[in-house]
Amino acid sequence: MTMSDGYPFIFQMNDYSDADDLLEYTMQYRFRSTKSHHTYIVRVERYVEHAYCVKFFDKANMLSENKFSLRSDTFEPRTILYTLFRIMLDVLKRDPAASFFFIGAADEKDTPEMSTRRFRFYVRFVASVARTTDFEHYRVAPLSLYVLVNRRSVSDLDGYANRVIANVQEAFSRYD
Repeated sequence: MTMSDGYPFIFQMNDYSDADDLLEYTMQYRFRSTKSHHTYIVRVERYVEHAYCVKFFDKANMLSENKFSLRSDTFEPRTILYTLFRIMLDVLKRDPAASFFFIGAADEKDTPEMSTRRFRFYVRFVASVARTTDFEHYRVAPLSLYVLVNRRSVSDLDGYANRVIANVQEAFSRYD
């Protein structure tokens, strides 16, 4: 296995909830690092219009309300991100109309006025692995939000991205 392969992962379950009007269900995956031996939980939330939000955290932080912001300091972010990208490809096999978005969670070193360090790292990584022939890329730095719109299933790319962005902004405003 090379770094670009990522780690082997398994699909665990679909979790259905009616807590949110826009969220349809959540797919849960899991993988274990062969380098650090940490286990990671990946939650891929499916929202309306085939929009999937990819989130992950170290299982050791499962009970923390800040689990998406905590760093594991295992020094293997690229291999973890390759694994997440392979999970996105698995979602795309299950739903060929899938588009994706993710938010670079803030950590203790980020400042409120700028996009997060995670977001800036995601921008570099995603630009290198997600082909523009398959996805239109939208970067919303003030929200640390990255949107990949599936070119094969969406006819109005800008309109779709704007709806995803508006939904994320609305969800954020609930917590302000």
